[in-house]
Amino acid sequence: MSFLITGGASQVGSVIARQLKEAGQKVIIASPRLDGSYQPSTTHSTPGEPIRGVYILLPPGYVDPSENIKAFVDAAVTHGVQRFVLLSGSAVAKEAQGFGISTVWRYLDERKLDYFALRPTWFIDNFYELYGKDIRGSDEFLTVMPNAKMPLISVEDIAKLAVKVFLAEKNDRTEQRIIGPELVTYDQMVFGRKITHKTVAPEQMTQHYISLFGWPTEYAQFLVGAELACDAGSEEQWWGKPENAIGEETVREWAVRFQSKLAPTPPSA
Repeated sequence: MSFLITGGASQVGSVIARQLKEAGQKVIIASPRLDGSYQPSTTHSTPGEPIRGVYILLPPGYVDPSENIKAFVDAAVTHGVQRFVLLSGSAVAKEAQGFGISTVWRYLDERKLDYFALRPTWFIDNFYELYGKDIRGSDEFLTVMPNAKMPLISVEDIAKLAVKVFLAEKNDRTEQRIIGPELVTYDQMVFGRKITHKTVAPEQMTQHYISLFGWPTEYAQFLVGAELACDAGSEEQWWGKPENAIGEETVREWAVRFQSKLAPTPPSA
């Protein structure tokens, strides 16, 4: 039996794949097509090999690819998949309208499938994925979040929960928030050198994401909107809730682990 990981090169997907392999499990990687659906990599799969579970990541760059993902779920069920783990978010509700994640979540529920929705708070790892280029190049990073307090969670801890869910004989719940072990602001991040956190207007942040990552305007605006909600307390509100799963890695521990990846870019010769 294998586990199919969609978005296997993504932050969470790549770590889930690694941790499953470390646990002695077989892993198949599925790569996104241009239409937002997924195609399993033939180099990582065996024809006809049964799949025990599927990790679902809605492809980044698409605000709502839910119809393609629902078709993907149908195909997976037809081929005997037993369990689905969906990457959602701490502030995303199953009942929310206009969100691809919520649409897929409801679909899994309506079909009465064995599923689990991961609901992490803001990733510590965003410092590398979203702000790493700026930090390496100019010792600064831009956000629209001057006041946000967040229980930042590491991708390693999110993946641990996903693997636990995949390997459990039975899960007693279908969703859970997972938060970091401490409540911090971006200005409290420690990198071993001075890094400046600059707050900019939403319009500037949107254009920055578009120029940096080549994202569609709609997707960049969606992310900036999520950051504005975070600054207004959307992540802080989950701190101290007894139903949360709590990760182990602190911001300082993460920064030490990623220190070399965020080191200043050497000057050009």
